[in-house]
Amino acid sequence: MKNQAEALKKKFGSAIASENNENEIVCIPGLRGRDPKEISLKNLANIIEARMSEIIEHIYYEIKNSGFEKELIGGIVVTGGGSQMRHITQLFEFITGMDCRIGYPNEHLYKAPNEDVVKPTYSTGVGLVMKGFDNGSKTTSDDLIKKQIPKEKRCGQVFRQHQSMVRK
Repeated sequence: MKNQAEALKKKFGSAIASENNENEIVCIPGLRGRDPKEISLKNLANIIEARMSEIIEHIYYEIKNSGFEKELIGGIVVTGGGSQMRHITQLFEFITGMDCRIGYPNEHLYKAPNEDVVKPTYSTGVGLVMKGFDNGSKTTSDDLIKKQIPKEKRCGQVFRQHQSMVRK
């Protein structure tokens, strides 16, 4: 069921129910031998909007609690897989009253090594790795190559080092 819900959200999901038509219908596979059911995209969006609104309200609460609400002159940057949902930035702006945009990891990369890395899903991971290098990481990928460490261990060592920096 979890996989089916995730697939529906990715394919048909919208963060604002009013942007969907009542007459657009999607078929949901039946569970445990039950018959499939039809649901309007508007009803699906109503469910998604309610959950996303709760999440955004929690995020906004934390922003206000941190004291940085007035400091975010560039607004909120949404990253990760959820940022690819239709109308997510509009819902953020409506609830928080702040500007909002989707963050892409290639905004700060000269050239992405792989097309998959430029998706918002990887923004946080790419940003943490970049921050680790900016903080004067003691071990660079060049250092690891010079030591003739196998590639599998190189990746693990760099990520473990950055992971420990993030936990501090």
